[in-house]
Order: sequence, then structure tokens, then C-alpha cells
Amino acid sequence: MSELRDLRPIPPAQAELALPALRALRPDSPHTVTPDALRAFLSTTAPEGYALVGAFEPGREEAAAVAGYRVMHLLYAGRTLYVDDLSTLPDARGRGHARALLHWLEARARELACAELHLDSGVGETRHAAHRLYHRAGMNVTAHHFSLPLGRGTT
Repeated sequence: MSELRDLRPIPPAQAELALPALRALRPDSPHTVTPDALRAFLSTTAPEGYALVGAFEPGREEAAAVAGYRVMHLLYAGRTLYVDDLSTLPDARGRGHARALLHWLEARARELACAELHLDSGVGETRHAAHRLYHRAGMNVTAHHFSLPLGRGTT
């Protein structure tokens, strides 16, 4: 289906195009409640380099799949493209959109002279298909990610 897919950046002004796919991944996030909430998040994270790219199907206005990413510098890995979010709408899964976005992200990382591409993925029964995709894309499990909730901030 790659010939029937358009991959393109989604600017903050068009946040509503990314919202359904992001909400599928992050339904409880205050940043995915409305297009304005997502635009505010994008405004806050723009200085950090956060950007969106979407996979679009013909005849569908919103993105069928979306990736949110940024470049960061890590002591152990150097310049790294980090994928914060990668999500496909439930009715668009299995059509290769996430795989196409991963290829796009890899090319973008190379274009930006990154040494590595990283992403974290949740665990549990519902994540097996995503993990298979990441392994097929050549990614390896290289760490356990730990977090300590400190309460919700205002942004």
C-alpha cells in the first residue's frame, strides 16, 4: 500500500490532522483532548524540537498514523532521534503505515546526522504487534525504562 500513502510533516496549525491517531495512543493525555490542547503542547515542545509526521491515505483527511519525534543528545549514544509517539488509528492498522513512518524516521535521523534512533514502547498484551514491528525494523531492546510519577505538571 506504500504507493497509496503520503508521508508528510504535520505543522502545529494542522494539529487536528494528527489528533485522532495520537488520541488512540494517549487517550488520557490532557494534550489530546482538543486540537487547541494539542496545539498548545506543540507550542510548548517546539523549542525542544518536537515535530509530527503523518501517514495519509487517499480520501482521509486526518492522518492514518502519526509519529512525534525530536533530536536529543545522549552521553552514551550521541546525537539521537527519539520517537516520543508512534500510533496508527485502529481501523488503519495492518496496512504498513507505522513501518513506513519508521523508515521515514530512520531517513530523517540520517539526514540530521544522528548516531542512533530510539523509541520507548509500553509493555503488556496489547503491545506485542508493535514490538514485532520494531524488531522487524532492526531495532533491539537495549534497556529497561524506569519512571517515577511526580504528579501532573501544568504543561
